[in-house]
Parts: sequence; structure tokens; C-alpha cells
Amino acid sequence: MIFLAVSLGFFAENIREYFADHSKEKQYINSMVADLKGDTAGLNDVIDANIKKAAGVDTMTSLLNKASLTPDDEKQLYILNSRYASNIAKMDWNDGTIRQLLTSGNLRLMSEQGTSDSIMNYYGPHKDIAVGQAEILYESVKRIYFGAEELFDRSFIRWNLNKDSSFSKAPLPQTMSLLTKERTVLKKYAQMILTMQGLINNYLSMLFKMRKRAENLLIFLQDKYDVK
Repeated sequence: MIFLAVSLGFFAENIREYFADHSKEKQYINSMVADLKGDTAGLNDVIDANIKKAAGVDTMTSLLNKASLTPDDEKQLYILNSRYASNIAKMDWNDGTIRQLLTSGNLRLMSEQGTSDSIMNYYGPHKDIAVGQAEILYESVKRIYFGAEELFDRSFIRWNLNKDSSFSKAPLPQTMSLLTKERTVLKKYAQMILTMQGLINNYLSMLFKMRKRAENLLIFLQDKYDVK
């Protein structure tokens, strides 16, 4: 009788742990599905922004390599440089759930076949490489930002502080002349822009693949765990 009571207690404890683990697993999956939905939306926005940036800097290099620049060309360069060459559109990943799973060791709770592998196929080295590419792109943009001091008079681009503590950009003047039109300086800046464009295109290629992985993982989890 004592043996039977101990055995029943052991089985009961195992059953409680099973249901507790299953409940935690479902919570993690729900949270990860929300993360993936956020990632796919974010990836769409960042991809769209970088496609526009790649096109914008392409127009810039065409202007910088012209034999001579009109006043309208010079003003257009100011606008394009501010819009496409002085900032970075990078992906901010929603990785709160995977961090919790890895730090707590609860990735072991994933009971459905192939779940752990599918998760790490998205959150593993491929994402790390994309994050690293974004850092390289940031360094290129930073180099361009300071290199622009040779060409652009930044006093033309002014921000006004509003009463509500927000900022608004002052209207641009009709004429905006470059600080120099020396061909060597313009050519060097065009080369820096082309380098950045190559990095953007490489980053885009990675983001396209990551978006496909995010979509595949989302479909997999929703199907396996009946999560919407």
C-alpha cells in the first residue's frame, strides 16, 4: 500500500509538471507569434525604406558625377543628402521571447517535433549576420555624415524649437549652393555614396531572406499550436 501511494504521488507530480510545462509552452508560443508579427511588419517597413534609400542615393551619384551642376541640381543634392544619405533604416528585432527561452533554458519545453530547430533557424546565425550588416551600414552612414561637411553648408538646414518642445524644419531657401564644386571632392563623395549603396543592397538581400524565414516560422507555429 505504501509503495502504491508513493507511486501514485509520483505520477500525480509528473502529471502536474506536464500540464504546467504545457501551459508555459503555449504562453511562450503565443508571445513568440506576437514577436514574429511585429518582425514581419517591421521588416516590411525597413525593406521599403531601404529600397527608397538605394534609389535616392543612385540619383545622388548621378548628380555628383555630372560635368557641371545647375543651381537646381545643387539644391536637389541638399535634399537627397538629407533624406537618404544622412540616416539609416535598420531593423529592430522583437526578440524578447527567444531571449527568455534561452536564458531560462525553457527552449526544452517545445514539445512539437521540429519546433526548436525551426525557431533557431530564424533566431540563430542568419539574424546575427543581418544585425552585423546593419552595424557596418551604420559606420558607412556615419562616415558619409562627416564627409558631407566638405560639400554641404548645414546652416541651410535649420530646425525650430516649438512651444510644445517639438521640432520643425525651417523652409529651405530657394538657392542652396555647395561649398565646393571641385571634381575630386565630388567624385570622392560619390564613391562614398556608392559604397553605402552596396551595403544597403546587401542588407536588403538579408532582410528579404529574414522576412521569408519569419513568415515560414509564423505559419509553422500557428499551425502546430493552433494559435492565431
